[in-house]
Amino acid sequence: MFPRVIMFNTISVDGSIKDFELDLGLHYEVAGKIRADAHLIGSDTARTGVSLFTENVPAEGPADFVKPIIKADERRPFWVLSDSKGKLKGLLHVFRKSCYCKDVIVIVTNKTPEDYINYLKERNYNVIVAGDEYVDFRVALERLGMYYNVKTVMTDSGGGLTSTLIKEGLVDELTLLISPVIVGKNSTNLFRYLETKVNLELIRTERIKANHTLAVYRVLANINVLTPPHVDNESQHV
Repeated sequence: MFPRVIMFNTISVDGSIKDFELDLGLHYEVAGKIRADAHLIGSDTARTGVSLFTENVPAEGPADFVKPIIKADERRPFWVLSDSKGKLKGLLHVFRKSCYCKDVIVIVTNKTPEDYINYLKERNYNVIVAGDEYVDFRVALERLGMYYNVKTVMTDSGGGLTSTLIKEGLVDELTLLISPVIVGKNSTNLFRYLETKVNLELIRTERIKANHTLAVYRVLANINVLTPPHVDNESQHV
């Protein structure tokens, strides 16, 4: 079964994903209510998250080479990290230790460096091979559903990964938490790589925490989206 994909992010009124004060608590509160089986994160966004939230990366211990035991009633999601270039080598144990995920799945390609593949095997990470030089997200998502029983995927990465997924027609819904701020001419728009329109249908809106707005849209059509390969380093979010 092919999973449903929900793109979530916190943006300013003018669509920026950075250069404003982000309410992280509210961001993750809303993300948690989506109840996705897996969170899909780009490697650059993941690295940014480590630098923001981890003062010193802890050394690996014996437990970091052992796959966690997943209980039958486990409700936490998988964290699915797209990392075809091996940018997260030496950092993956930080994610595996997180109390917010049950285990890590890494998406690689047929051209991912061999030393990174060996690193993943030695530490018993779940690996999905999808694509040659670049990740084939359609194949990756299909295998998430097939092998890991993932029914809903949420992604809250930056403009690159978001645009790639929309370009390939893989996003079913957009959930946007709109902060009460206008960034202005220096804003970094979440959808800046989309060259032509994407048609949406408004499902619902909700006022949250006094001045925030939650807007949920169904994606109706995606046409001619242009995205630089694997540009995913501008998001504020992990």
